[in-house]
Amino acid sequence: MALSQDIKERIFAAADALHAASETGEFPSVEAVRQESRAGMNNVVEAMKEWRQNQRKQVQAVREPLPVELHGVVQSMGQSLWETAQQLANESLDAAKVAFETEKSDLIQLSAEQSEAFEAQAAELDAAQARIAELERQATAAAAAAQATAQELDETRRARLAAEQDAALAKQRAEEIERRAAELRAELDHAHAEAETAAAQAKATADSLRADADRLRTERDKAQQRQELAEAEGVKLAASLAAAQGETAKAQAALAGVTAKAEAAEQAHADQRKRAAEEVHRSAERMTKAETERDKARSEAATAREEAAALRGELEATKTQNAGLLAALKPSPAPKGKGGTAKD
Repeated sequence: MALSQDIKERIFAAADALHAASETGEFPSVEAVRQESRAGMNNVVEAMKEWRQNQRKQVQAVREPLPVELHGVVQSMGQSLWETAQQLANESLDAAKVAFETEKSDLIQLSAEQSEAFEAQAAELDAAQARIAELERQATAAAAAAQATAQELDETRRARLAAEQDAALAKQRAEEIERRAAELRAELDHAHAEAETAAAQAKATADSLRADADRLRTERDKAQQRQELAEAEGVKLAASLAAAQGETAKAQAALAGVTAKAEAAEQAHADQRKRAAEEVHRSAERMTKAETERDKARSEAATAREEAAALRGELEATKTQNAGLLAALKPSPAPKGKGGTAKD
């Protein structure tokens, strides 16, 4: 069967790579090329023959110039020319013999390498067959062990079934106990929930009452503050009114003095009387304004006192209501039986 071109090129490429990687320049072995190219042994041997021939083939020109030593004797010594030609022919023959011997040596080496490769493959085949025999023996032993294990599993299965029956009975008893315990826990949780609900309601009511009381106290404090501010403002207005009245008295006194002096020098002090009259007018306006502010302050103070009185009434009513609610929240004494003990 002819070697395909793809396989030949792959073998040539593997041989070239191994030859280039060799430090000594020796040709690679057939086994190395086979492992590198992943080709069959016969294909590698056939391709390596051609590869080695190509490596030794030397292309030389057939025509060569006349040797220098023939130039002097070419005309006088034809015999020497013939001898020289024979010598060159012998040298060519010797070179051909050397090439033939080299190729023969390559073929012998390729044959030896092919034998070594076949022997290596045979050794690998023997090792693989021995490994297969060992695996078969291990499989037989494993089958026997599996049979023994199957018997043990049957015994274990029967024991497990008996244990499962005992466990099922125990599970039924445990489920009955758990069901009864769950019923008791549910009853206890219901009682706790009712108690917590009652306590929460009582706490919420008490918190609401405390919040209402705090709110009323806050409103009362704010009303007292407003009343105190109104009273302080009334004091300030009274002081302003007193100051305005003092200024008015001073202005009247100054006006009386001015009038007395006006009799002596009316023309000279006309301007002073005019200024005094204006000052009196301004003082009167300030006094009127102060009286108005005082009346307003008194009105605000009265309103604040009325609001405070209303808040006190609301606070008293809230206290009364809270007292009634607290009395309603207190537990009533349990009635006593004939024997003097409380009934459930």
